[in-house]
Amino acid sequence: MNNTFFRVAAVLLCFFLCLGSVFADDALVTRYLNAANNEYSAGNNVKAFSYINIVLNSYKESSLPHNVEVIAETIYYSYLVQIKDTKNTREFNQVKEKLIEFPFLSSERINRTIKVINTQEAQDIAWGTDSSNVMGVESGRGSYSQNNPVLHNTLQLQLEVEKTRQETDERDRQEQEKIRTELKETQKDAFESGFKQAAEASGQTTRVFLLVAFVIGAILFIVFVVVIINLIVNMKSAKTQHEKFVETLKVVSQMSRLPATASGVQGLPPGYSDGSDLRMIGNASLATGLPPGPETEEDKKEFATLTKECREIGQKVDEITGRKNNAKNVAEMVFKISQEMGLGHFESMLFFNVGHVYDIGFLEVDAALFGSDNLTEEQKFEIRNHVKQGLAQLSFVPEKYMAVFADGVMMHHENMNGSGYPEGLSSERIPYIARVIRIVESYVALISRRNYREIYDKESAVDELRKNPELYDLDIVDVLETII
Repeated sequence: MNNTFFRVAAVLLCFFLCLGSVFADDALVTRYLNAANNEYSAGNNVKAFSYINIVLNSYKESSLPHNVEVIAETIYYSYLVQIKDTKNTREFNQVKEKLIEFPFLSSERINRTIKVINTQEAQDIAWGTDSSNVMGVESGRGSYSQNNPVLHNTLQLQLEVEKTRQETDERDRQEQEKIRTELKETQKDAFESGFKQAAEASGQTTRVFLLVAFVIGAILFIVFVVVIINLIVNMKSAKTQHEKFVETLKVVSQMSRLPATASGVQGLPPGYSDGSDLRMIGNASLATGLPPGPETEEDKKEFATLTKECREIGQKVDEITGRKNNAKNVAEMVFKISQEMGLGHFESMLFFNVGHVYDIGFLEVDAALFGSDNLTEEQKFEIRNHVKQGLAQLSFVPEKYMAVFADGVMMHHENMNGSGYPEGLSSERIPYIARVIRIVESYVALISRRNYREIYDKESAVDELRKNPELYDLDIVDVLETII
């Protein structure tokens, strides 16, 4: 009887202990959930993220309460928005790892925010970042980073090549100096030996004197002849230059009486692939900040290859968007405006290439969206985001030309009053190539047939551009009007 009593008591004691443990666990989870909610309300997303992960680890997915899932999704999204602004790579990787562990939290807005952060990372890789950007602090465009292995290795290789070249030049210089010294010594020895032999052979001081006098006289005669020849050549050269100057004046006079050059693509000069020389206007290249034009044959072939690739990419973009010859028309008009504004041939050709690929980001957009009449907000965001998507597509562009391509691809939807995207730049802060493409793209669209409106004639299209000074640079619009 007593044994039975003790057994029943032991069973009841274990039951109450287990029940108490369950209640204790529930209370602890509730405390962490409340702590996560309080930290989120206070704007401390880091602690809220830490606390909510403890709560999520306490449940299985099948038994997770709905209110906990809602709070967790909200905290994750708020944390990602903060990471998007701070660009903290380490925290971003932590969130992605937790989303792999808790896939049921991957809502539509979380996925969209992750896509935006990934796009920002692609943009930072295209521009390059400074070593101070390890924790996600942006350091500015155009700097190099030890966190970018490709750029770092390229710089190291360039330094090593430059060091080797300098060492080789120094060795060559020393060897040439040594050869010159030996040659001087040899000539000196030969002269002294010859003079000694002549003196010994003649045996007479008079003959030596006469020989020296003869040599001096011969040298003076030669100098006199050279001076006379030089004077004659200079006189002929001056006469020839005067004749060329007169001919130039005649040509200029004739050109002033010729009719204006016809507009259209017929005026587009050839590229570098046919061996034509660069045609610069004044010192325009110094004012633009662009790299100098190609000088060696290898550089010219590189630029010709870049031009060919840009044309092919422009054709692909036009096929996807259904805009026939749009890239070609925009590029040619950008070239003509640049020439009219006094830029050199190389600079105009560089902008011509950018004009072909300014919409390269559309290659990453769903092609079905271009034929849709009604788009959702998310679809509109995807289309607008092509300016940032395009940066990741510029890997074919040589590093020395990357800055101007990035300006054209990313900034061609900025407006003069700052209402554009993606950066909201205004006026002169918008790069030249972006302002030109903004105008030319709109002009080509106005004079081209579209399903959603009627076609404009050229004059009406220019007038339409002038009505919107908040969008377009009117100085460039004036130049456009002179070439159409």
